[in-house]
Amino acid sequence: MKTDIINLLSSTRNYFFQNARTYDNIYIERVLKDIECYEVISFDIFDTILTRLVECPIDVFSIVEKYLIEKGHSCVGFAVARFESEKIARDIAYQQNIEEVTLDNIYEQLKITYPEYRDVIEEAKQTEIMIEINYCVPSLDNLFLINKIFEKNKKIILVSDMYLDEETIKKMLSKVGVSSFDKLYLSSNLLKTKNHGTIWQNVLDDYANQKILHIGDNYYSDVEVPKRNGIDTIWYNSLITERRLGGQLSTDIIPFSLIKKMILLTDKVISKDFWFVFGICCGSFFIYSFLQWLNDHVRKNKIEHVYFCSRDAQIIYNLWKEFNFDKLCGVTSSYLYISRFVLGYSQCYIECQKHNKLSEASLTFLSNHNIVEGQTNRDVLTRLKINISDIDVNNFVNKFGDLDSKFNFSLLDDFKFYLGHDLLPLLLPQFEEQYKNSYQYYDQEGIFSSKKIAIVDLGWSGTLQQALTLFRENHGIKEKISGFYYGLHNGLATGRIFYNGLMNAAFFSEFNDPNKSFLMKNSINILENLHVADHESVIGFTKSMEKYIPIFKEKKDNLKEQVVNLNRFYKGLHLVISKWVKNEDVFGINSDYIDVNTAKGALAQVICSPTSLEVKELGNILHAPGYDHEIYFPLIWSNEEPWDEKIYPMIHRGGWLCGQLLYWKYNGYYSDNVHLYQIVSNELSNYPTILKNFILG
Repeated sequence: MKTDIINLLSSTRNYFFQNARTYDNIYIERVLKDIECYEVISFDIFDTILTRLVECPIDVFSIVEKYLIEKGHSCVGFAVARFESEKIARDIAYQQNIEEVTLDNIYEQLKITYPEYRDVIEEAKQTEIMIEINYCVPSLDNLFLINKIFEKNKKIILVSDMYLDEETIKKMLSKVGVSSFDKLYLSSNLLKTKNHGTIWQNVLDDYANQKILHIGDNYYSDVEVPKRNGIDTIWYNSLITERRLGGQLSTDIIPFSLIKKMILLTDKVISKDFWFVFGICCGSFFIYSFLQWLNDHVRKNKIEHVYFCSRDAQIIYNLWKEFNFDKLCGVTSSYLYISRFVLGYSQCYIECQKHNKLSEASLTFLSNHNIVEGQTNRDVLTRLKINISDIDVNNFVNKFGDLDSKFNFSLLDDFKFYLGHDLLPLLLPQFEEQYKNSYQYYDQEGIFSSKKIAIVDLGWSGTLQQALTLFRENHGIKEKISGFYYGLHNGLATGRIFYNGLMNAAFFSEFNDPNKSFLMKNSINILENLHVADHESVIGFTKSMEKYIPIFKEKKDNLKEQVVNLNRFYKGLHLVISKWVKNEDVFGINSDYIDVNTAKGALAQVICSPTSLEVKELGNILHAPGYDHEIYFPLIWSNEEPWDEKIYPMIHRGGWLCGQLLYWKYNGYYSDNVHLYQIVSNELSNYPTILKNFILG
């Protein structure tokens, strides 16, 4: 009987054979021309002749774990144990001057290091072999070439660095249509490797005085090293795999890994469109799963009307409407123009009317959340819309320094006191205007009705829900609002749960899983910028034609490229979701395999272990940390900016710690700067060891 994971693997494998992309004719013609002057043509095996169905080879360990769990074994964490056992086995071999390990060596080490898996060791090993044999697919380019080379009566040899045994490798090759070759050089047999260069001496001894051409995917071991040994090479890089550990080899990463690889294998054009692919294999996961999660929670909590908050929830709202979730849930829904700025100022007005002062939370909102490193005192006042002529300049200068000097963050508490006393009379008219116009708009939209209502937002601290609750209370409405979110911060949202009412998060909740808060912290700024709407931030409301409408902040020209990229992202995810809601497969993946857990697996892989391309593309996203969205920074601080004395602001400014640190890793910063390496190591002290080692390694 097939397990669920075997059905999934079979579906993606079948999709490959039904949709395999066309041959790379330029590559094939080049090789056929080049081989004329060689007697022996050598091929690497993995990612050259055949390739796995997963994006990262180590994801096979997650598949083994999933298979064992479905068979009834208690094996959560097996994939990490398999990964770590291979590392230990290789370290031991290295100390003994042995270049390679075998699968038997690895599983013997696993039995020693992880005795809790002792009872499933043999079944796990046989499962891994079974998956390797049955769920690899051929490189059509090189399969075609091998047949052509045979026609030319040239010798074909295979050279591979691999821990699998010869019998398994031959079965894998036979499965993809390669059964005839002159000789197989396998590191697990010879205990010599391409990477060290020692295996090539065996090849040269066997084919002395014959010209050899080697074709392979690894630039170092398949190109540089054989060249040093006098062997000509061709680099075949169409099937290069990735290495990720952001998802810590959880079984939740499997659907993402499969769909990512299937795009590479079956659609050459799409695979080069980064943002479109990102929408297909990541955006679709978290938005589709959230729609399904929201559907369940709206029905369970008997919500009557759902408000999707601007701007973050616009794309969710559009898809909710397009695919008729209102009818599925038996609710009504609408898009609510809202912003932290408008509600924050309105909340300040209510506090001043009730208590004649601002709360600590509001003072923090007006100061901490809106002052950016490098701003001058004048900038800070200008962003608060304070006219310099309206303040006692001498008093201000005595307290905080010259107007054009940089804001001194050590005086932040003093500034908050100054803001709540000296500046409050100047700010109060702004608060009042926002409150009165906002009230009219929200009354018009039904916020003050007696229906059981809920808001949908990305979340983080529950600020909007709190402000709307305060608005309603101020008008005598005691019924609570429900809030449905992507994630909630433990620190700020905790005290709001009792006051706000129901607060549920689909993906991240530090209340339930504080040990995984690193994923949420790395995701926030990326997710916020992936959910940007087709309008700017709301900065107020005005009456027009007997109706209150939003006033938007002026559009920024510097976001044009970002908008183009995000449109490609939206098209990719829409393509997938439109099929999944009709129960159609996408690249061999059915919607049955997509839920909040597999969505988190996809996010973890990309956000906590991004590739160099993902670091480049996502790192260029411009993010505005302030509530007024006036100042933008890229998520990753590049080497074009000075940073020697700003290391800590640099690490945290973009909010994407993993991206920033991997940018440095990919650009060789750690090797040149021991001090930086130590700082980074300290920053990762609370991260899972497997992820910390990946980022530092």
